[in-house]
Amino acid sequence: MISRFLETRPRIDQALSAIDKNRLKLPVLSASSYFDGFDATPVVFHELPAGSWSSPVVDVLMLAKIAACTGSRRLLEVGSFRGYTALMLARHMPSDATLVTVDRFPDHGEAYRDSPLAARIERRVAEVVPETFAADAPGSFDFIFLDAGHRYHEVKADTEILLPLLAPDGFMLWHDYANWGRFNGFNGVPEYLHELCARIPVCQVDGSTLGIHCPRWTSGTGREKLSASLLRKDAEKPGADPWTSISLR
Repeated sequence: MISRFLETRPRIDQALSAIDKNRLKLPVLSASSYFDGFDATPVVFHELPAGSWSSPVVDVLMLAKIAACTGSRRLLEVGSFRGYTALMLARHMPSDATLVTVDRFPDHGEAYRDSPLAARIERRVAEVVPETFAADAPGSFDFIFLDAGHRYHEVKADTEILLPLLAPDGFMLWHDYANWGRFNGFNGVPEYLHELCARIPVCQVDGSTLGIHCPRWTSGTGREKLSASLLRKDAEKPGADPWTSISLR
């Protein structure tokens, strides 16, 4: 009953969600420490994301940098909408890479459809169901970005379909690991990622609302590199010296 009341009152839900300061509890990954050349890798914005539902610029920047640093050659974006994030990924992926975009909206991808990069983007109008990826071999994507339905059951169902498609050394990222939509049920990304983190390593990318996972983090040198790149939970307590902070704003 409360969730129904808050469905049409997002500002009230946002205020209530913000009361819980401990909702976001994933380990925090320093992208600068983990990805070689992260700070020196340039990202160029030709245009800013437009319209509602557009991803924040900092998250788009993070995605583009990670794609560029990892040299991902087969990328997948699920929940593409206008296509501004897809366009940024296409601009910063290697010249021999391809990007698959999936969205239920027939007109998705307006940002790139008339651009030269459209030839390197495979656009699929479809729901997130196994049939949509029937032609994709397990482990065939080395970069997966999920930004589709945000309700808990939607994020869970989509993730279970997409994770088997992730390459052993690839990266899967989730959007909106953020403290909103808790009481109206609109954003179950944090709750699902906390549940998933009990089975596989999942982190929050510092300075963003992105969750991230790499299969290599489960053991060996991959786990050691992850551990060395995590930020301390007490590193940014109130009153911390801004000049010595290593956390992104």
